[in-house]
Amino acid sequence: MGFLRSEPADIENLKKVGDVPALIRLMGHADPQVRREAAGALGTAGVSAVPPLQAALRSPDPRIRLGATEALGTIRNCRAAGALLELLRREKFIEIRWAAVLALGETGCMEAIPDLALLLKDLNKYIRYGAARSLEKLGWQASGETDLIYFSIALQDWDSVKKYGPAAIPPLSCMFHDTDPGTRSGIITLLGELGELDPHTTCRAGLRDRDPGVRWTAVLSAMNCGIRSIHLPPLVAGRERTGPDPAAAALLNFLFLGIGYNYIGKWWGFPVFMTYMSVIVLAQLYAGPFLPYLAASPITAVLGIHTYYMTERMADL
Repeated sequence: MGFLRSEPADIENLKKVGDVPALIRLMGHADPQVRREAAGALGTAGVSAVPPLQAALRSPDPRIRLGATEALGTIRNCRAAGALLELLRREKFIEIRWAAVLALGETGCMEAIPDLALLLKDLNKYIRYGAARSLEKLGWQASGETDLIYFSIALQDWDSVKKYGPAAIPPLSCMFHDTDPGTRSGIITLLGELGELDPHTTCRAGLRDRDPGVRWTAVLSAMNCGIRSIHLPPLVAGRERTGPDPAAAALLNFLFLGIGYNYIGKWWGFPVFMTYMSVIVLAQLYAGPFLPYLAASPITAVLGIHTYYMTERMADL
């Protein structure tokens, strides 16, 4: 079976002869170790590897784009900054965007500073953190206190943010839309300590958050935000529902009796489904393929409605 095994990549030899295209292709290898070694080898290829690596940033393979970004950051050439900024604007994968942000700091290109400063307000904590670290490397100077607050938020240096007092409340409220529940919880806790008292508070938004951990943090911070305890249950009740969808549960039970119950977490749903299907199959042997389903539809319709209201009454905290 030896013919099924692929030959190991001779990365050291490719590095020695300077075969940049071959190393770029290896960054799409199935083996993560090979990809890392290829990217490392490209990082030592020098300025001559920058143009082909810039071209590799447009590869349809995200593994090659990620490896090329890492290699460009290792080479540290300002010529790569434009391609990295272009990659940032079109890239969807967070890991690649994060790598591009960090690579921009390594290029030493001062022209990247305005774009990196804007990324301090990105809604993803990894991108913000990478932008802050790259700005540090480039010797960025904040234009005012607000910029410094956003910089500290990007580093999740909550102690530094707290020292700015009430001035930190607007930036913290702006960043509450972060995609990470842990970051939103940290922001809510800090806003409570700062005493956010605006009538349209972020604390109120926290009480309606999709994540139960963020909601609980908002409950603990509510008093400091000027929200009376008596108002907490109605505010929490106004959140977006995250539990099973009543309509989906009803439809599943109508079409496949028992699966709707299983969908909402009832262990006996699947045995009901198996019993239902067994009866249908036996009936089909005598009455044909369609009549048993038609005969059962009034029962499944009633049980579908039952599932709908059962799901609506389920607790969702």
